[in-house]
Amino acid sequence: MSNFLIKNGLIVDGTGAEPYLGHIVVNGDKIKKVVSAESPDAERLLKSGAKKTFDSDGFAVAPGFIDSHSHFDWLLPDPDHPDFTYPMIEQGITTMITGNCGYSPVPTNELSRKTLGIYGEFMLDDLYKFEWYGLSEFTDHLNATKNLLFNNVQLTGHGALHLMTTGDEIKRPSQDDMSEMVAIAKKTFDEGSFGLSLGLQYPPGIFSTRDELATLARATAEAGRVLTVHIKALSKISGVYPMIPGGKAHNLKALDEILKIGLEGGGKLQISHFIFVGKKSWPTAKRAVKMVEKARNKGLDVMWDIYPHFGGNSYITVLLPPWFIEDFDKNSKSPKAIRRLRFELSMMKRLLGFKFSDIQVMDAAFEGGEKYNGMNIIEISEAEGMDPVDVFLMLVRESDGKALSIVYGFTGDDDNEEVIERLMAHDLTLFETDTIFKSKGVPNPASYGAFPRFLGRFVRDKKIMTLADAIYKMTGKTADRFGIKERGTIKAGNFADLVLFDPERIADTTTRKNSASKPLGIEKVFSNGVLVVDNGYYIKGVTPGRAVSFS
Repeated sequence: MSNFLIKNGLIVDGTGAEPYLGHIVVNGDKIKKVVSAESPDAERLLKSGAKKTFDSDGFAVAPGFIDSHSHFDWLLPDPDHPDFTYPMIEQGITTMITGNCGYSPVPTNELSRKTLGIYGEFMLDDLYKFEWYGLSEFTDHLNATKNLLFNNVQLTGHGALHLMTTGDEIKRPSQDDMSEMVAIAKKTFDEGSFGLSLGLQYPPGIFSTRDELATLARATAEAGRVLTVHIKALSKISGVYPMIPGGKAHNLKALDEILKIGLEGGGKLQISHFIFVGKKSWPTAKRAVKMVEKARNKGLDVMWDIYPHFGGNSYITVLLPPWFIEDFDKNSKSPKAIRRLRFELSMMKRLLGFKFSDIQVMDAAFEGGEKYNGMNIIEISEAEGMDPVDVFLMLVRESDGKALSIVYGFTGDDDNEEVIERLMAHDLTLFETDTIFKSKGVPNPASYGAFPRFLGRFVRDKKIMTLADAIYKMTGKTADRFGIKERGTIKAGNFADLVLFDPERIADTTTRKNSASKPLGIEKVFSNGVLVVDNGYYIKGVTPGRAVSFS
């Protein structure tokens, strides 16, 4: 940390206010002073003699970007994480909100650790030894390493609570289990957790009863924290609900269920990755927005977050129906179950409007499968002379369900951006990446270019939002939503998380076939007063991040 001056910057302060020319003085890890270039104090400030001066003429200066939905808490204990996660900070992200989709590496006990570790395989190259039980131990452990590339804002994953009390991802909790689950959740809140997350499309959330979810929603509201939810279905047709001709779209049914729980429990509800999977699902977006707006009018404090690319990462098994997952080992070897699955997949393909070419392998996750990384199902089918459904099942079987994929066709495509444009311009929107990052395989393009894509393609090129509004959604508005103090805005007394970028040049350069492509236009990034990115490149070995606590 040092004392320095950033002068002549177009300050976009993270409040939504109009940008202005000005100067910023940083002392240690905090912003000491912010002065408009037109202020009488400006000339005196420029002559004050800072130890170092950065001339940001031609650049915008914004608060460090906050990723409102991340899974990097699993990676942060890995001492090598800065060596391969640096593309995130090179796109301006200084703070991660983690523990999403019901999965967090904390809290733990002896009953939960084995299964919780298996969950971690989705995010990790190699499983690590848990060196903590409670949240405060986890936070202390991370800070003691002095090796964090990012500031970490931790949520409590429902999956961690469920496994601690039942020991099983499918078992329904008893009343005693529920009481214990609530008690553990409250303890994490006391220790600084910023909220609770649900992952209702994955075990154990997919098997949870309404009572379990409503009870946890009430406990979260009582603690004054946010409840984030990956809803049970993200597409018009899914394997989660029965297929009823003319029935309610499954994603709208899932949204309706969680909005009702939110209204009953009160508090803040955050709909994670508000996406619409498959071309036939895109028209449901308009109705979904109206449902959320109606719930707000009834008194529910609800918002959503989105990413700007048209694909999302997940286990390839996310496309499987719950009945297949519930007894995966048996069903994956049963000809009868596979025939039924083949039929359901073909129906979903036709009814959802997605193509097997939209399923791209990130990491095949089995020996010999590396050759498939970066290929889509059709490309593998043609290379191997196999039916596409057989390719899909082969990847599931060979990886024991652990193959990672990017599925495209979410909320639009490169020729159909209307839905995502309406969502990102909406007042209820926050911005995220929802990416995972491994040292092997093919990365999600959001790992490299999500926030530059918002600012380049949608702000500068298409003028969907103003620069001030976009920065507000990725900084100050997100900090306020989650209760993150002293970050997210440029003002005296806040931590010096700052991004200098060229508004005329900033751009995402990734493609499906080159998803590991550096963005353009990010000049410098400071975290807690420390220069982390210079001339667009991460300064190797610099790790000023901190695990922060709710206060």
